[in-house]
Order: sequence, then structure tokens, then C-alpha cells
Amino acid sequence: PELFDALSTKALEKLDTFNSQNIANTVWAYAKVGHSSPELFDAISPRAIEKLDTFNSQEMVTTVYAYAKIGHSSPKLFDAISQKLMKTLDHFNSQNIVNTMWAYAKLDHSSPKLFDAISVKAMEKIDDFNSRDIANTMWAYAKVNHKSPKLFDALSTKAIKNLDTFNSRDMANTLWAYAKVGYASPKLYTAMTTKIIEKLDLFNIQEIVNVMWAYARVGHKAPILFDALSRKAMQKLDNINSQGIANTVWAYARVGHTSPELFDALSTKALEKLDTFNSQNIANTVWAYAKVGHSSPELFDAISPRAIEKLDTFNSQEMVTTVYAYAKIGHSSPKLFDAISQKLMKTLDHFNSQNIVNTMWAYAKLDHSSPKLFDAISVKAMEKIDDFNSRDIANTMWAYAKVNHKSPKLFDALSTKAIKNLDTFNSRDMANTLWAYAKVGYASPKLYTAMTTKIIEKLDLFNIQEIVNVMWAYARVGHKAPILFDALSRKAMQKLDNINSQGIANTVWAYARVGHTSPELFDAL
Repeated sequence: PELFDALSTKALEKLDTFNSQNIANTVWAYAKVGHSSPELFDAISPRAIEKLDTFNSQEMVTTVYAYAKIGHSSPKLFDAISQKLMKTLDHFNSQNIVNTMWAYAKLDHSSPKLFDAISVKAMEKIDDFNSRDIANTMWAYAKVNHKSPKLFDALSTKAIKNLDTFNSRDMANTLWAYAKVGYASPKLYTAMTTKIIEKLDLFNIQEIVNVMWAYARVGHKAPILFDALSRKAMQKLDNINSQGIANTVWAYARVGHTSPELFDALSTKALEKLDTFNSQNIANTVWAYAKVGHSSPELFDAISPRAIEKLDTFNSQEMVTTVYAYAKIGHSSPKLFDAISQKLMKTLDHFNSQNIVNTMWAYAKLDHSSPKLFDAISVKAMEKIDDFNSRDIANTMWAYAKVNHKSPKLFDALSTKAIKNLDTFNSRDMANTLWAYAKVGYASPKLYTAMTTKIIEKLDLFNIQEIVNVMWAYARVGHKAPILFDALSRKAMQKLDNINSQGIANTVWAYARVGHTSPELFDAL
């Protein structure tokens, strides 16, 4: 270190005498031994740009590689070298290609024209690529989010032929890269599955997490692999970090693969590391537990104050995901919901229709009243109403009714939208919509009349609870529909084995309320 420090000082004095080889060899050496010298690297950048016409391709590659290896960013130098390199690609071998891409990606320096040009050269040299070259090239393109389908196809084919030479790092990085750019390669993932299981003892926890995340990201289901990864991960959890915990549970939830033992173990580990969780970690973790229906009250209780503490760093999507997850798993957290309610009202401009519906549903599901939020969201919902589908309409109405929050203008708008889209409503949507209007005591004759025909048409799809809710709703608003009630009576008698006491009471009340007789149904009830 002392010698390198002294030489750094001396180099700064004599930098105007350095030629291209001196520059390349010097930065390579400092990077190779991991000796940071920011002042020297800063000074070398303009000297290198000045002498760039004298650099050969190897010296340019060595220079960018060294800057990346030591982690020293120099945008002007990288831009200048990028332009120069594109004229010398004919002299590139496979190692030059890989090192160049790796360097630009490592420093997150985007250079689309260079990456496009090198992808062509890489395909020409692909026979010379080994497993590490394949993995690092894919990683580089994914890191800067540069898509090159032809190159990825070619590398995928090459990888499958050479899987026996891939180590755990190469496999994890390759899969991560394909997932990161959203490029599905079923043949590669299928081939990798067997090889990963075969070499699983060699994987560290970060590699295991990356594999899980990659399979989930592209939606490639591999139950046997996920079972094996679960068992192996539990042996290595001492080294997992907060991002790893969040990515693991997210991956299992994303592919719909349950592993109760792993989720229990990760819950314990999450409690230990909760002070390192960021907003994305929190949102993804609670979403995952809720998605697979894995209850962890202690974890959800602990996450609430951490989420409140970090709330200023949450974006609107993360807040919506969090309240949705708490509601889905049925875990009440009034302080968290109050805090998020206040924050959400300032971010409604970023809401899409799904955010609106999920937020309302979450607050209603846990019976958490937030009048100011519901008032504010009703305005936003009317702006976005063209984007609402049948389930969105039904769930929004249900939410407002569940917390007994009246919003006449919104209900008018949703009624009009519902009538236009009735063909897309299923039995649940219809029953919930009618129930909601009746619950808040809001009559919508046009909606009820339009629903009547549609319900009769789809009556075979209704379960007994939906039938009861429809009867109750029509009776509650006093909307008479004799033909519908006759049809409901006949259908209800076929499904009475599943009716409960509330259903019995609501049914007979509904028929009496609208003055519609059905002796056979009353006898059966």
C-alpha cells in the first residue's frame, strides 16, 4: 500500500509523459490489487481521452475494465472509449467482448450503440465463449437493461450445450439475466433445473435466492426444484439478508409454491433483520405471506411500526400493496392503516384503477373507516372509471357499502358503467354490486332492471349465498321483479343443503318484504 500510494503521487507529477500502454497497465495494476486511488484515476481520465487515438483495442478494454473493477466512474472517458471501440471491434476476441460489456454494466454506464455493435460481434465469436463468458455477457446486458433477443437466443443455445461446465455462480447469474430483461427461454430453464438440483450443494444463499427469483420472474414453474431449493435454503439462512428474504418469499408466492417450513423460518429471520428492511422489502414480504395464505401474526405486528417509520420512502404502489396484504391475510393494524391513509391522499395522482380498487377493498375488508380517504378516492375513481372492469366495479361498490360510506356521484357513475358492461359480470360481481347498492340504501332502478335479465340468464352459475344476496338486495331497495323471484325460488330449492341460518332468515324476509309468495320454498326453508 505504501509503495502504491507513493507511486500514485509520482504518477500525478509525470502524467503528461504517460503513453497508452503506461495508462492501461497502471490502472489495471491498481484495480488488480484493489488499491483505490481516486485522485489518480480522476487525473488519468482526461489524459487517456487526450491520447485515445494511440490506444489499441486491448488497451481500451483494459482501461475500462480497470475503472469498473476498482469501482471508479468516469462517464466522459467511457463515452469516448465507446465511440472508439466501435471502430475496432474486428480486433476483438471473446475475452475483449466479455470484459468490455462487464465494465460498462458494472458502472451502470449505458452505451446502446456499443452494446448493439458488440452483440453482433459476440454472435460471431460465440464458439469461443466458456460458461463464465456466457454468464457475464448475459449479466452485463441485463444489468444495463439492454435487450438483444438474437444474442440471448444464441447464448441460450450455447449454454444448454455447455451446462456441465457451469458452476453455481454462472447458473445463477445466467438465469437472473434472462429474468431481468423479461426474456423467457423455457428450454434453458428446463435444462438448468436438473443441473441446479445436481449441483445444489455448491450454491450459496445469494445464488439460491437469485435462482428462485429468476424462475418466478419469468413464470417458469419447477415444483421439484423449488422443493429442493427450500430445503437447501433453510440450511443457509444465517447468511441471508433482508433483500434475500423478501425475494425468496416473493418468488414462492409468485409461482404459487407453498413451503410452510421455509416461510416460518424466514419469518423468524425477518424479525431479526427488520431494521434493515426498506419499503420494497416490506411490501413484497407482506404481499407474499398474504398471497400464499401463510399467517405470521408476530411478523405482521413487527412490520407495522417499521413500515410507519419508513413511510416517507414508500411509493404509492408499495403502500397499496401493504394494506392489501394486511387485509388479505386478515391482520388488523389500525395505526398503520391510519398513517397510510394520510400519506395516500397526497399520492392519488399516481393511482391507476387497480390501486383504487385494492385500497378500498383493503380498508373495507378490515372494517377500517377512513372517510377522508374514501371521499378523495371517489373523485379519483370517477376520473379513472373508463378503466374499471366488472370486478373493479363490484369490489369498489362493495367496499363503500361495507364501511357504510355514501358517495352518490360515484355510485351513479358506477351504475352507468355497470349497465354498459353487464355481459362481463359473473355471478359474484352481480351479487356484490346489488348488495352494495342495497346496503347503502341507494336505489338505482335502471341498474336493477338491467340486472334482472342478466341474472336469470346466468342463474345456473349462482351459489346459494349469491342467490340470497340478490333476493335481499332487491327487497332492501323495494325493487319488485316477480319473474326473477320465481326463478330464484326454483334455483334456491336446488341448493338449500348449503344455506345457513342467516341465509334462511334473509330469504324469507326478502320474499315477505316484496310481497312475493313461494309456498314450496317456504316449506323447504
